[in-house]
Amino acid sequence: MSQEDIIKVVKGHGAKYVCVTGGEPLLQKETLPLMSALSDMGLNVSLETSGDIDCADVDERVKKIIDVKTPDSGEPDAFCISNLNFKDMNTEYKFVICSEKDFYWSENFCAKNSLFGKTHVLYSPSFGQVEEKWLAEKILKEKSSARLQLQQHKYIWSSSQQGV
Repeated sequence: MSQEDIIKVVKGHGAKYVCVTGGEPLLQKETLPLMSALSDMGLNVSLETSGDIDCADVDERVKKIIDVKTPDSGEPDAFCISNLNFKDMNTEYKFVICSEKDFYWSENFCAKNSLFGKTHVLYSPSFGQVEEKWLAEKILKEKSSARLQLQQHKYIWSSSQQGV
């Protein structure tokens, strides 16, 4: 779709918040001007990125949700370290937790890089691999500053596949 077509669809929904996501949005060069155009319209815009591409060129008005790959994700070296330059309240770092080892690795990563207190940290259970309740209880038990985040699209998709 062209940028103009996307903007028409967004306007048609009357949304005030737009999340740019999908595979890896920053692989498409048109994503940067699109996010700026949506921001120019007065919309709240966020970007969900895999974290392996530098976010330096992202419009500063766009909220960045940056994945940090944990060891058990299968892609532990995919994180672009320069994305740690965005430790502010307009950035969230998301860790998909695949195991107890990932939980403690994430806690150490956040402490070592001073993420807690400067930005939002989200822990998401790896769908079908880690129970939501286990992760919620682990966050509370360990007094972590991370927030629990469920990947809603996976639950919606799973329910729709089951005819719910």
